[in-house]
Amino acid sequence: MREIYYKISEVAEILSIEQHTLRYLENSLGLRIKRNERGDRLYSEADLDTLRLIIKLKEKGLNTTAIKLALENTEESETTEVAIRSEAMPLGELADIGARIIEQSEMLLEQNKKLEQRIARLEEKIDKRNQEREEKIDRFLQLWKNEQEDKSRSSWFSWLRGK
Repeated sequence: MREIYYKISEVAEILSIEQHTLRYLENSLGLRIKRNERGDRLYSEADLDTLRLIIKLKEKGLNTTAIKLALENTEESETTEVAIRSEAMPLGELADIGARIIEQSEMLLEQNKKLEQRIARLEEKIDKRNQEREEKIDRFLQLWKNEQEDKSRSSWFSWLRGK
């Protein structure tokens, strides 16, 4: 049976993503997409499945590096597929892997929470300093205005000098 190949425009339409996104994914993830004699990309059904997986992983929040590692693991598992079929992975190992993934996910969430708290504290400091700066400017302007009206008890210049 002859394999069907799709052009980049067809794949972009099928997956509802832009063509430049497909090119970016190919370059950044090192995807090996077949090309014709003119250099046009030809996507197979397997390529479409890989791209669907990539899109799902992106939606889950994985970055390009993590997706690349996941794809490498997928390729490794495909090369050892015959061995895996004859010997299934023990349920305990799967549970351990799942527990590690959950643990790492929780660690990342905790780090994210700490970063958000730090950002909030920094934003508060910036707001406070901006408010202090505005108050000083307002005070300076008021002193200057009073001096101009000759109603001031102390001049703006003496205020600047700290007297």
